[in-house]
Amino acid sequence: MDAVLSVWSETHSLILSGEPKGHGWFLGVLVGIFYITALYALWGLAHAVIGRDVFNFVRPIEKMVKVFGTIAGCIIPFLAILIVYEVVMRYAFRAPTFWAFEVSYMMMGTSLMLGIAYCTQLRRHIRVDFFFDTRSEKQKALIDLTGYVFLLLPMIIWISWGLFEYFIEAYKFNEQSGESAWNPLIWPFKFTFAFGFYLFTLQVVVEALKCILVLMDRVVPEPDLPGGFE
Repeated sequence: MDAVLSVWSETHSLILSGEPKGHGWFLGVLVGIFYITALYALWGLAHAVIGRDVFNFVRPIEKMVKVFGTIAGCIIPFLAILIVYEVVMRYAFRAPTFWAFEVSYMMMGTSLMLGIAYCTQLRRHIRVDFFFDTRSEKQKALIDLTGYVFLLLPMIIWISWGLFEYFIEAYKFNEQSGESAWNPLIWPFKFTFAFGFYLFTLQVVVEALKCILVLMDRVVPEPDLPGGFE
């Protein structure tokens, strides 16, 4: 706990000092996104406790995850356009860009990180289901709950915190990519790693709660699949 408080204290000191290179305001914006989403989750939790209905917590989390999942999906068409542009410039005009490679992997990585939680919500991650599909709904819920609580949640909480420290360390050293002549700052991209796994953690908590509801004979609605997933 002391280590967690130490990192958060250091983060706020960096925001207020503006070091390095006067980027404290940008760090403040990124950390503010964490705070806003955490407050929204806590609002849902309070609403669930007061109303004695766990869905008052589940729905806000799933809405939030869906928003960021939609953003992740919207990145892909722009990524495709960028790749086509780079190919045309490179092979038709012999004038390759010095930034397209870095922008493309950052866009792809951001889409992946923001989409992990939404993919979990839609139950579209790859799973070995030849045994799972033959089980009853309660047995499936018990298997999933066991995996979430004893395997997945401890792992992703640990990874999420490690990725946040990774992001802050990159910020402190004003880390750049070192991959091209452009050499952009890399720490804003590393923020998406920490934030994506944070959303993933919230969604897994929600999935565990839904498993408990199934075991209690509560009706749990199926995920609202977007077009093309039916």
